[in-house]
Amino acid sequence: MEEYNPGVTTEESLSRRLSLRVLLLLIFAAALSPVLVIGGIRWSSDVEREARYRREVMTLVAEEAASRAEYMLDMAPALLNLIDSVTLGDPCMEPIRELIDALPAFANLGVVDRDGRVLCTTQSENLEAAAFVDSAWFAQMRDTGAGLVPSMAIRNPVTNEWTVATAMRRTTPRGDFDGAFLVGVPVSALVAQLTRTGLDDKADLALVEADGRVFASAHWTQLDAKVIADLDPGQPAFMELDSEDGGVRQAALVPLAQDGLFAMLSAPKPLPIAMENVSAFGNFALPLLAWLLALVTAWLAMDRLVLRWLDYLRRIAGLYASGKLSVQPLRAKRQAPGEINVLADTLEEMAVRIRDRTAKMEGALATRDAAMKEIHHRVKNNLQIINSLLSLQGRKLKDPAARAVLDDARARINALSLVHQSLYEHNNIRTVESQSFFSELAGQLDQALGAEDQNIRVEAAIDADTIDADVAVPLALFTAEAVTNSVKHAFPLDRHPGGGKVKVCYRIAENQAALSIEDDGVGVETGATGQGIGATLMNAFAKQVHGVFEDVPAPTGGRIVRIIIPRINGVTGARPPSAPQSETPAP
Repeated sequence: MEEYNPGVTTEESLSRRLSLRVLLLLIFAAALSPVLVIGGIRWSSDVEREARYRREVMTLVAEEAASRAEYMLDMAPALLNLIDSVTLGDPCMEPIRELIDALPAFANLGVVDRDGRVLCTTQSENLEAAAFVDSAWFAQMRDTGAGLVPSMAIRNPVTNEWTVATAMRRTTPRGDFDGAFLVGVPVSALVAQLTRTGLDDKADLALVEADGRVFASAHWTQLDAKVIADLDPGQPAFMELDSEDGGVRQAALVPLAQDGLFAMLSAPKPLPIAMENVSAFGNFALPLLAWLLALVTAWLAMDRLVLRWLDYLRRIAGLYASGKLSVQPLRAKRQAPGEINVLADTLEEMAVRIRDRTAKMEGALATRDAAMKEIHHRVKNNLQIINSLLSLQGRKLKDPAARAVLDDARARINALSLVHQSLYEHNNIRTVESQSFFSELAGQLDQALGAEDQNIRVEAAIDADTIDADVAVPLALFTAEAVTNSVKHAFPLDRHPGGGKVKVCYRIAENQAALSIEDDGVGVETGATGQGIGATLMNAFAKQVHGVFEDVPAPTGGRIVRIIIPRINGVTGARPPSAPQSETPAP
């Protein structure tokens, strides 16, 4: 069984464990997690399917570009021979343009003279800066006598476009080098329309040579030659490459049938939740949305149906704890769910039983207090009867010593009677108030001892304190003994004929209280000695309240007897904790 720890507050206890709301949400989240798992699996498979479809589309587009390039390269020599045969010494004749217009795949036709200048072209008439004198294919044809240079990627100086081209040597009637015919197709025209493929406008079509050089690409100028070398000969490839501008792009490479050229189509790698995969993401987003909606619904339902009623009943229980047992949880009984209603009924029934039990206990306590007060009253009356009997008996005594003994006994009985009177006259039958108690005791002792007739004043200076009845009895007896001793012995007529003063003081400090009776009489040498019955009784009373008895001369003459009483946690006369006893080894 768990023990109740009064040092731990409710807030600290709740902070050490998860709240009901969090626990229920965790349970709901765990119960609904299979929906997320299934949605995640479907999302993963759909993303993979979309990636596979994207790879197939890009490969098909690259194959289309390679196929068109191969067609151009295969047909270019025959076309160039045809052009050469019909030019009849005039390479820029008008029928050539009509021939090219009939073959749109070869719309890029130019004639270069022996100095590498472009004489004419089907693309533009602005030929001032157009020249191929520094091109490798032109130098090869001029210096080696090559009749045909196929499958080359060049930047057209007229259109500034990268072109897949084939060149054929032109000669004079004597067979000397006279320039070249050049026919080709722009790389951008190898695919009829990229937008119809479903790729975004960032798709890029380029040519790659076997050494890794890239033409017509805005993202690469050179690929790692090892990447090209690792490709399967004659087979298309799909890979992810880091572009020179820092991004990651997917690329489909398709080899051309001749001369180690590759058609490469590249596009940015899409994110898993990119628009390309929006349908795939929907297969996970909908279960995720349903999962979140279920958790929000559970949160609101718990707050509305359970937690706010628990908080309401907690406040009702707090009112019961403060003693307001008549409060009823009407709101919970009218509006709360059935289980909370049952709990509210149980809580109300508990309050009714506590109220009835409290009423019975209060009645029993009132009856007991009345009985205790009656007992104290009767004890006080009995003590007064005894005091009266002793007074009657003392009047018959002739011996002064015997009469003095009876007077001392009467003073002690009066002190006991005053304690019982204080207990039944106040509401609290367990404690007495120090000021009224000691002041009244001093007044009664003054009258009983006839101090005024002897010109002796009995005064009191008392601090406010609440004293337990078990402590008040020995303190009252101590006070009666000390005051009686001072009145009888401190002012002898032969040495102190003018009378004097006896003062009862009760002072409290943080960890102790002091009850002292001080007189300005002849001093300690004329009072009771350490072996007298008065000193013996006062020592006994001091031990009874766990105090220390002192009998010392007063600073201005006279005598002070006092008890130093310990105060522990504000309680006068409490027993101090005993020191641990050390074990003494046997001799």
